[in-house]
Amino acid sequence: MERRDFMALSAATLASGLTAATAADTVSTPAPRAVQGELLVAKPLPFDPKSLDGISKKMIVSHHDNNYAGAVKRSRAIEEKIVALSSSANPFEFGALKREQMVALNSMILHEYYFDALGAAGTMNSKLKSMLESSFRTVGEWENEFKKIALSLSGGSGWVFLVYNERLKRLENVWSWDHMHSLWDSKIILALDMYEHSYQMDFGSNAKGYLDAFFKNINWNVVNTRIGAIA
Repeated sequence: MERRDFMALSAATLASGLTAATAADTVSTPAPRAVQGELLVAKPLPFDPKSLDGISKKMIVSHHDNNYAGAVKRSRAIEEKIVALSSSANPFEFGALKREQMVALNSMILHEYYFDALGAAGTMNSKLKSMLESSFRTVGEWENEFKKIALSLSGGSGWVFLVYNERLKRLENVWSWDHMHSLWDSKIILALDMYEHSYQMDFGSNAKGYLDAFFKNINWNVVNTRIGAIA
């Protein structure tokens, strides 16, 4: 082989090696994690805030703009901190942030279930009525249990849910505190916020008055759609 051909072959081999190394580096270096900000945006109220019966525009707007939107902002800020953590960070740093993320994300999601089912529209359909009767004997017994659970949380904080539990194959009322309690394998049908910020401005300590107003303002069309999604 002539020296000129040998030099050309060596250069080609070197270039090929560099290209392969560059390609390997590209494959082995993952892209930085991104904050999914487009999924962490507060939704507007799905009804006219002046239209609720017994719940003031001032209170419902404050609830939405401060408590719900605040949870959305916290969710985004916490996710940014998690994404920015070094892989060498201490386990407790990950654990503490993930717990706070769960609180904030659950607050965001549960408030959306709550607001989406307000607006006083429609009536309870036959499927929901039949499932309530199958699970609680009568619609009245379901409502009584739901309200009693809610009153047990008055003066404090928490949520009450009507859920469909896939494991038990029935509707259940669920007590929840700190956005952190759930009956696993369940789908939310109706959510009631019992944190004081949801009623104190209008009702003071009269949680029963708030419960009565909540039931007058349920959007049964939304609740019927949720129950309709269950096989």
